[in-house]
Amino acid sequence: MRHTRIALQRPVTTIMIALAVLAVGVISTKLLRLEAMPDITFPGMQVIIPFPGSTPEEMEELVVRPVEEAISTLSGIEEIRATAGSDEARFIVLFDWDRDPETAAFEVRTKIDSIRSELPAAADRVLMFSFSASDEPVTVIRIASDQDLTDQYDTLEKFLKRPIERLDGVARVELQGVEPRELRVLVDPDRIAAYGVDVQELRALLVRANFSVSAGQLTENGQRFTVRPIGEFRSATDVRNLLVRSGVRLSDVAQVELVAPELGVGRRMDGRPAVGIDVFKSTQANVVDVADRVLEAVEEARKAPQLQGVEILVVGNQADSIRQSLRELRNAGLVGAVLSFFMLLLFLRHVPTTVIVSLAVPASLLVTLGAMYFMGFTLNILTMMGMLLAIGMLVDNSVVITESVFRHRQLMPGRPFEATIAGVREVGVATLAGTFSTIIVFLPLVFGEKNQMSIFLVHVAVPIVVAMLASLVVAQTLIPMLAARMPPPPPVSSTSLFGRLQRRYTATLEWAMEHPKTMALVTILLLVSPVPLFALKLAKVDPFPQEASRTLMLIYHINGSYPMERVEQAVQRVEAYIEANKQEFDVDTYYSFWVSDQASTRLYLKPKEEATVPAAEVMKRVMADMPEIIIGKPSFQFDQGAGGASAFTLQLSGESTERLATISQEVARRLSTVPGLEAVRSEAGTGEEEVQVIVDRDRASLLGLTTEQIALTVTGAMRGDRLPELRTTDREVTMRLAFRESDRQSVEDLAKVPVMLPDGTRTELGAVAEFEVHPSDREIQRVNRLTTVTVTANLAKGTTMEDARKRVEPVMKDYALPPGYSWKFGRGFEENDKAVQTMAQNMILAVVLIFLVMAALFESTLYPLSIITSILFAIVGSIWFLALTGTTITMMAMIGFMILIGVVVNIGIVLIAHVIDLREAGLARRDAILQAGRDRLRPILMTTLTTLLGMLPLAVGDAQIGGGGEGPAYYPMARAIMGGLGFSALVSLLIVPMFYVWFDDLNEWRRRVFTRSTPEGESAEAGGTALAAQRSSAL
Repeated sequence: MRHTRIALQRPVTTIMIALAVLAVGVISTKLLRLEAMPDITFPGMQVIIPFPGSTPEEMEELVVRPVEEAISTLSGIEEIRATAGSDEARFIVLFDWDRDPETAAFEVRTKIDSIRSELPAAADRVLMFSFSASDEPVTVIRIASDQDLTDQYDTLEKFLKRPIERLDGVARVELQGVEPRELRVLVDPDRIAAYGVDVQELRALLVRANFSVSAGQLTENGQRFTVRPIGEFRSATDVRNLLVRSGVRLSDVAQVELVAPELGVGRRMDGRPAVGIDVFKSTQANVVDVADRVLEAVEEARKAPQLQGVEILVVGNQADSIRQSLRELRNAGLVGAVLSFFMLLLFLRHVPTTVIVSLAVPASLLVTLGAMYFMGFTLNILTMMGMLLAIGMLVDNSVVITESVFRHRQLMPGRPFEATIAGVREVGVATLAGTFSTIIVFLPLVFGEKNQMSIFLVHVAVPIVVAMLASLVVAQTLIPMLAARMPPPPPVSSTSLFGRLQRRYTATLEWAMEHPKTMALVTILLLVSPVPLFALKLAKVDPFPQEASRTLMLIYHINGSYPMERVEQAVQRVEAYIEANKQEFDVDTYYSFWVSDQASTRLYLKPKEEATVPAAEVMKRVMADMPEIIIGKPSFQFDQGAGGASAFTLQLSGESTERLATISQEVARRLSTVPGLEAVRSEAGTGEEEVQVIVDRDRASLLGLTTEQIALTVTGAMRGDRLPELRTTDREVTMRLAFRESDRQSVEDLAKVPVMLPDGTRTELGAVAEFEVHPSDREIQRVNRLTTVTVTANLAKGTTMEDARKRVEPVMKDYALPPGYSWKFGRGFEENDKAVQTMAQNMILAVVLIFLVMAALFESTLYPLSIITSILFAIVGSIWFLALTGTTITMMAMIGFMILIGVVVNIGIVLIAHVIDLREAGLARRDAILQAGRDRLRPILMTTLTTLLGMLPLAVGDAQIGGGGEGPAYYPMARAIMGGLGFSALVSLLIVPMFYVWFDDLNEWRRRVFTRSTPEGESAEAGGTALAAQRSSAL
């Protein structure tokens, strides 16, 4: 322990170095960026290829299939999802987590470019978007008013959007639900017919009359001038006065006015018209700083006279979530640290010693913060979680070393430095092995297979690893240096509580060694005891359970496409029900969004600290008396959780989308009878009702018309033609040529649309075309190059994904699908299975790595096995504790299992390492085990209890990742650690020594067999001491 000796000899140097390192940590707390989650770019992307005027079938055949074929040849692709709709194709390409996102995006782009010649000429654009954890808005603002806000774009942009855009750290601001006013040239069909004006000629005239060009430059008297003809419209008056033909101005045949464009979406907040604003931060900006600046801008906007009567609500704020989560973690850490301090004081009964041991926690955490800054990490929820988990373990090395130092101080009075060196040396290997065992557990996460779980857990693992390494250095340098310079605590009296506990433990351990068969039977019973818990369903496994947050999404599941007014009526009916029961449902505010074929209402429940009703109970109450709506069936929808889908999904695949839609409805009906499934529904889209304009080609040809001319006429009449912008003094205004809304309300109006003939006369559209109403084509969904329709459902409380799988399989087996059609469970099941498999592999790999480290440190392959057995009892204890507390074994609990693996072996290491040292000193095996038990009982109890108390606030609290009731709770992980560590500590104090005895007997038997099988000459050379045999490997 050379570094320990240097610290003892150079105390001032040691303290100065420690202060310098701690100062870096303190400074790093100000420099570390705060964010909710680490900014991770996911190995996937969205590709959009517009193809105007196409049907879903044409899109599938001409665009989707060729692109799928090209992309599928790339390596490392997990899934390709495609949607063939009218006018555009959408793809989501998911890659393996080992792929570099930028490289993958480049390869996808290259593949699509290689087949561009095979795609239709109109599909000439490819839009690509990546997925990142920073895609979520940092602030979500909703604006409500009793008046219609659709005409308030200029006011909202000037007094709210622009001030926010100018803030430092803001990347973009999206203003939703309101559009800038545009200049509409609304044609009167009767007037243009009377004046003989052709709509297409009028459009061409408006384009020609609104231009801006540069005519070059000229030089005069040594000065250079730019020549620019002025041909632009400067105002609406200029447009109205445009001369269409001799004596006829535009105002004679059309209305020219600034109007708010028709919106295809509706928004309401608390039953009032609403507008949304989402604020996104730039990449390197601090979330909390940006959000605070936005809130200040909102407060200023509220004071503006122009916005009086408008309510501005901040319904989403990442800064609040970060602060709440950090506050919960900080409070839990402080409570745990205080409890651990008093537990140490109870055992040590010496305030200075307790303070010295406790110094390891802040010192190690400050070192961790400094290391995080230089490693490029941020202070987010996951890194804070890692540091919190480390708090209970950071004192372990200091406790073991301090206890050993003071025990040697009592054995070597008057020689503090020599006693300190001896005490550190005695437990040096044990603390080194214990620290490395804890660290090794996280290596599979950091360097192993990447997936959506491990990529986030790295940010938990790295702070723990750094903190544990820092605690080891502090425990072997700073702590001994301080301990050597203060009087040791009083020795433990044999009549004290701990003295009596020590005697009883020694007697129990002695009895256990005298009854090995009984202990073997007890060991077997303990190991198999969790089996009945799973058989009786007392212990449940659900990696990603369906959990309700304090923000609930109510989806209406509209069964077709309807006029916006009818959809709004359905929304208002549900909103009235929610408003009437707002207090009972614990609703703070609600926000609705709808279009012609879908609608949703987001319920923002009261904050967790003000909540009176759990979110799951709110869902039940809302659905209990939900008013019926004819056009849909409202139900709550759960967002997909990290690592897996939280809702039940089942995929049906086949050739025909229409046939799949019919099959999916029948499957949904059958699954609705399955216990544990709620709100079962088919995701098959229903095509809108559309008016098909069927051109009579013969009649059109006789009149000198082409189908393209007729199509352009219909497009101009219904949707309008986009014209060059009108450039005013302050901004550009969109111009559009269209028919008046009153002239395009019905099929009869469409039939009366005038069509100009080549000879200057006109006819009506109805003279060259017929009109038929048909359902439009459905969107075509494809997954991995198969046409697919998904059936989804919510899971009832207490139902796991595995329960749903077992109940659905027989139902689907009894339903005979047509030839060529198949079904499979959705991606959520695959992700759950993969997550559990990956976690199991990581735990097994961690155990193997721990064994390799201990075998190298102890120079034995048998004795480390006796230590590793404590892992089995830790898992048993965790399962029992989770079952007794009614806690499901979630992925958070599995993370607790993994942390346990590295923690519980420390108990065996401290105990068995001391046994080996005592046997080296000449004690018999039985005496060495009893003496080691007496010596190590106090540090084992102290380290165990401090870790348990450190986890206690999380185990009994309701803190969640992300704060505000949005993410998974910490308590399954904390309870798994507490149950496993507590049970393993009690059992390991008796059973680990027994395994040591059994393996030692096995080693002795092997040595005797090997000795008998060796010739006499070789036996004499191969002979050795019993000590050498004890530490030899059992190979």
